[in-house]
Amino acid sequence: MMDKPEQERLAALDAMTDWDLGPEPVPPGPLLPVPRGGAGAAVDGGALVVLSAAVSEGHRRDVLHSVLLAQLVANKKYDRHAEAENWYRSYGETLERVGWVIKEHEGLARHKPRKFPYRLGVVILKVLARISDAPSVERVTAALKVLTALPDDDPAAKLFEKESHVERAGNFQVAAVDEVDGLVTVRLGRFRFRVEDEAAEIGRLLRTEFHAGAEVFRGSQILQLNDEVYGPLRDGVAAKLGARADALIVPVGGPAR
Repeated sequence: MMDKPEQERLAALDAMTDWDLGPEPVPPGPLLPVPRGGAGAAVDGGALVVLSAAVSEGHRRDVLHSVLLAQLVANKKYDRHAEAENWYRSYGETLERVGWVIKEHEGLARHKPRKFPYRLGVVILKVLARISDAPSVERVTAALKVLTALPDDDPAAKLFEKESHVERAGNFQVAAVDEVDGLVTVRLGRFRFRVEDEAAEIGRLLRTEFHAGAEVFRGSQILQLNDEVYGPLRDGVAAKLGARADALIVPVGGPAR
């Protein structure tokens, strides 16, 4: 009788053949490498992924690829911004299928600000502070600061804006990633919002001030990677993503050397 990891691996291999990710995009200009060495951050589709220096190069790629895969599978099934609840269900199912184990989960709940206006950076850090240690929060704070300050034509800024929101609705994630003794842990903040005021405009998302007419929902998860399940899938996930990984994973602040 097969043990559970083997059953999960075979189920994930079966699912991989059915995943529809849509057409492969043409990478815009020179390809930018996955962040390597030291702490770093990347925009990964509609997510900001912040990596500690302890995360190995192989595991960096595993995190970035699986996070992108989960988004693309969900995107093909549901409207990311209009059907966020169903989208997140699909997103989570894909992560679990490829070997991510949910250790803690907090469902999406409405953010209740104490004062107006406010910016999403405050909400992001509040969520991650509840599930992360101080160094992780510091890394996310620094990454948010850099992403917010990037010029509008920066590749990372352009990608985040394109994927994280449409008009007055949005759905994005922020992940703090660390590795201890070979075990990779992702502390994930999940966010969606809708602004009802038709006169309101969303410019650069992290620079936008939110007022009383906005509905912001936030939740969190702590996930750990089961290498026994993901390892045999690694090459298949990379092949499935193809050129999408080059076009939709962009280091924040340019290539990390």
